[in-house]
Amino acid sequence: FGAQLDKCETVSCKAGSMDLMLGPLDDHSGDALRLAGGADVEKKFWNLAKISRDQTSDFIENDGPQEATRVFDFAMTISDMNNLVHLSAEGKDTQGRAYSAGVSNVGVYERQNSVRRESDADGERDTIKSRHGKYKVEEIYFATSHARSGCLYQVSTMTVQNSMDFTFHPASPIVPKDTNAKYADDFIDLLELVSGGERTNPTSRNIANGSGGNTIMDFLESNPLDEIPEGSLGAIAAALGLVGIAFHWNGWVQFFENVRTIREAVPDDADFWAVLNFWILFAVSHPLLQPILWISDVLHGSPGPRLADLVPLTFLLGNLVVIGAFAMSKEIRNAANIAALSAFITYVGAGLDGQAGLGDFNLQLNDSYKGTVVKGCPTYEQVRQPSMDNFDLEKYQGKWYEQKFHDWTQFKEVYDTTLDIKLTTDGKGWIDDFGVKGPAPASAKLSWDKSPVANGGHYFLFGRLDEKDPPGVLRESGFGVEFPNYIVDVQKDPETGEYTEAIQFQCLERGGVRVFEGINFMSRKPEMTAEELKAMHTRAEKAGMYQYGASEEQMHTVARRPVDAPAIDNSWQAMWRALGVDRLLELLTESIEDGGR
Repeated sequence: FGAQLDKCETVSCKAGSMDLMLGPLDDHSGDALRLAGGADVEKKFWNLAKISRDQTSDFIENDGPQEATRVFDFAMTISDMNNLVHLSAEGKDTQGRAYSAGVSNVGVYERQNSVRRESDADGERDTIKSRHGKYKVEEIYFATSHARSGCLYQVSTMTVQNSMDFTFHPASPIVPKDTNAKYADDFIDLLELVSGGERTNPTSRNIANGSGGNTIMDFLESNPLDEIPEGSLGAIAAALGLVGIAFHWNGWVQFFENVRTIREAVPDDADFWAVLNFWILFAVSHPLLQPILWISDVLHGSPGPRLADLVPLTFLLGNLVVIGAFAMSKEIRNAANIAALSAFITYVGAGLDGQAGLGDFNLQLNDSYKGTVVKGCPTYEQVRQPSMDNFDLEKYQGKWYEQKFHDWTQFKEVYDTTLDIKLTTDGKGWIDDFGVKGPAPASAKLSWDKSPVANGGHYFLFGRLDEKDPPGVLRESGFGVEFPNYIVDVQKDPETGEYTEAIQFQCLERGGVRVFEGINFMSRKPEMTAEELKAMHTRAEKAGMYQYGASEEQMHTVARRPVDAPAIDNSWQAMWRALGVDRLLELLTESIEDGGR
């Protein structure tokens, strides 16, 4: 790397240039050895020592120290390595510590080669002496620098006069002095045990006299959860996840084939990812909502006294048990993560092959109807009904009550949905104030009235009117994409001529692949009879919309409370008001609405 670089002949150049690869080691294995003792346990320690010796010997014999030092030396000549270390120490991920613990063992003092003297440059390097005439070096204590990106617990040691001298210098004040002292005592006790020497400080748990010591620590170190076979729970969770994937395999295969078709037909990256991200957003949102509702029902269904009339104490205790199990068992943590991922993939897979909530979670691209794949979106003229003749968009404004929907941008877990449609003052755009309450009583039987939006919330969709489109077509924008919103059919009051019922149809496609379809049955009155809804299905079928999801079995019926039902009020609603959540929702609604004008 250049003649000007270090020749790597000093002790300092060869320090810290190799990592020993040992393990895996069980947690608290050092404490277990000190508590149990015995030849078999000590043998494990020395087996690790032999492995370390072999790795070190191989490293040295293959000129590892010199080569490693030259690599770092070269790196220092072409980059600011000190700044890299500084940035690593300042990073949130490392918190200034690169390692949990480290040991710098210089070795035997008297075996080190002394520095070559300029007066004897061609001579052999002598070893360092611990005796110089009447003077003798009895002890040497030193500290390895780890001010920037080092270890939390650092131990530096050297053997002088057949005695190992240790310096324990952790990161201070993160590690208190008493904690460091305890760590040092246990460290030395372990070395005395395996070396066969007299143990000066057997352990703070008084194992020498048979005392049981700290009950909590004894329990943690005899953790019954450690008896779970390693990998067993994770393997079971993974197996169930694979079963879920296999069960919906055809749905996944068709999905990726359709995505490939879209990619080939849409060369523009922005357009392709806008459509795919639109799909991903709602494909992810639905399964994430389910555990939230489940936990909420568990919370409000837990028995016993409640803290501030809000949270049952049994729920808090149950949380402590679960958190404790996660903290004490890596096996449980891993299995829970795998199970959650498996459940998520299975839920999405059910949406892909049309087996999960056809009304609100039919995620199929170019999905099929009665065994036939229906590709792409229809034109407006293909679905438009004669009732749309002389359509007046001004009369279409106002509040509509949603009765049924087939739409995966909506959630079956909400209820009392309304649409308040208004044209902008210039007549070129429109705003859809979508009102919801949630969760619905049927979706969260025990917690529906505790939600911050139990009394309602709003979000807005915006659109424009394109002069090239025929009357009855609105351009709707939301979540990064724009698609046409067809008003397919309207019914009028025979006396006033006002619109009383409407069928809307939204459709989004790319490259001949239908990514999304939304169908809404709406009425000016909160409730409709079964006969009225049946008539709407008949009109939708006549419009050719059954193949896109308008049949009875493919649509979700919106749940409703009586219009004159009083506002929900309980201790949870009082808490939301005290926190200002109601006002925050109002301000959010106003800001979104103003931004879309």
